[in-house]
Amino acid sequence: MDVSIDRIVAIISCLYGKRAELVVNISEEECYLFFDGIPQDLQIYYEEADCLIHNDIIEFDSGCDEEGHETKAYRLTEVAQSRMREIIKNKKALRLKE
Repeated sequence: MDVSIDRIVAIISCLYGKRAELVVNISEEECYLFFDGIPQDLQIYYEEADCLIHNDIIEFDSGCDEEGHETKAYRLTEVAQSRMREIIKNKKALRLKE
């Protein structure tokens, strides 16, 4: 799957100014963004999660390797807000994996 730049920018816009974490449920092959104080989550694709990692927006925080419950949790990086602001202002600032 190719990453849609517009969708990534929309996801980044949702993250901007908020506290959030990404949980990758390896067992169920799903990725979800959870926002602090908002009761709804946002499902994203693995490729979009990789793009967020590649752009220094999220970083690995913790994980579980218990069989059937394998997960990885990511948190916003210290530079996430400035990187998101930069990308929202100029989509060309988004780095795509080659």
